[in-house]
Amino acid sequence: MEKPMLGSSSSRIPNNATWLCLAATMAPLAVARGDDMEEMKKTLATMEQTIAELKGRIATLEDERAGQKSSPPPKRGQASKAAASNKPADPPEVQVATVVAPQPGAAGAQAKVRDYDGFQDLQQAAPRPENRPLDPALKGFVVIPGTQTMFKIGGSARVDAIADFANNGNPNLFVPSTIPVGDQAGFSGDERSTIHGKGTRISLEIRRPTEALGNLRIYNENDFFGDSSSNTMSFRVRHFYGQAWNFLIGQTFSGFMNPDAWPDVLDYQGPAGIINRRQAQLRYTHPLWEDCGEGHAYISIEYPQSDILGSTIPDDSETRSVTPDVIIGGRWEGDVGNLQLAGIGRSLSFESDTGPDGDTMGWGASLSGTWHITESDDLSAQLAYGEGISRYVNDFSGTNLDAAWVGNDLEAIPIFAPMVGYTHRWNEHFRSTLAASWVMADLPPSVAALTPETTASFGANLVWQPTSSFRMGFEYLYGTKETYDGSDGDAHRLNFVIRYDLVK
Repeated sequence: MEKPMLGSSSSRIPNNATWLCLAATMAPLAVARGDDMEEMKKTLATMEQTIAELKGRIATLEDERAGQKSSPPPKRGQASKAAASNKPADPPEVQVATVVAPQPGAAGAQAKVRDYDGFQDLQQAAPRPENRPLDPALKGFVVIPGTQTMFKIGGSARVDAIADFANNGNPNLFVPSTIPVGDQAGFSGDERSTIHGKGTRISLEIRRPTEALGNLRIYNENDFFGDSSSNTMSFRVRHFYGQAWNFLIGQTFSGFMNPDAWPDVLDYQGPAGIINRRQAQLRYTHPLWEDCGEGHAYISIEYPQSDILGSTIPDDSETRSVTPDVIIGGRWEGDVGNLQLAGIGRSLSFESDTGPDGDTMGWGASLSGTWHITESDDLSAQLAYGEGISRYVNDFSGTNLDAAWVGNDLEAIPIFAPMVGYTHRWNEHFRSTLAASWVMADLPPSVAALTPETTASFGANLVWQPTSSFRMGFEYLYGTKETYDGSDGDAHRLNFVIRYDLVK
């Protein structure tokens, strides 16, 4: 083999350490004697050959390492051989979990109803058939490593700045049935204002979008309206339920209520006559068709409570419910809106140690929905009528007007509650809503003179939403109240609200 000459192309090693080693070797060559020159050349040739062999070994190791990354893991019997080779193990690769959006038609596909992103944001919490989300991308969800379960922490920070022209009865919510009239405390009270953050919410949602579990969903949401009449931030559970295989267990919106028909109002209470109730329940939803929109039916067995007017029954009486409230309904959802028809049956009764006992049946029906007239205009409406359903009507909830003792019988009180709302989007960031609602009760003569008989609320607002997470709005509200004896009163309120969403 011919010896490579110093400085030839074959002896150029592109390595700084090698050049230093070569320079150190050449230094003694410059002063070496002639009889030592041949020996030095032999030494240099040996070093160059060694370096070439090391380069080849390094190239072989790099090829082996690249092959190991693409090859399957070694079998059990090969593991001990790899350990005996004393080769350094490659560092483990870090796997990043990603959320894959459900595909249309699969469990977890997008709900048919449109998310109109209202200021109250009721649609996110509402249960859906097969737990279909409003957002098919499942934005904000994080996969728990090693599982198919994912969770999202959501909620919103909210501040209400309220100015009342007079004493409206409730400083934080607009409730026409609490407007003072006649000889009631606070009648003719002066103007007042407040600022509170009681509408701030925090939520936790857990999903397991697999066929095996029928697309499990657990949802929890809380706010600080545990005490609605004071400025105290009292923690309150709004929703806490789980649903799988279209069976729901827990607390959420009543089946008698349609959260998708709620107009885009700012006041946390909402329109006076709208059906508004969250309570414990057992519900089953059965899909019917998916060809022209989506239709489904449901039955819900819910928490009962007999709200009987105490002034008409003996003082030592105790209200009771023999059976839970039963609600049967059907819904249609499509691109142009939604429509829901629901009926309710109730058991109302009381018992007394020294006086009479009484019982009666309550019933009711509600028709509600939203029509997306154009991309810029939505119309929401509701008609509700029944006997003994005041507990489910927004403004009359808590007035104990489900039933009253009349003569020798307990009679359910008839209630009629219509509502209409219209939203127009001026452009991408501005929109306005007009909403009007009434509640009318057919009271028996045994009630007290100042028992509310008719109430109404009217509102108009302007909302600015520059981003998906941030919005603010200004709303004017007007309410009226008339009692059984003909006393009446009204109220005016200005409300400025700012809301920022944690995930949107």
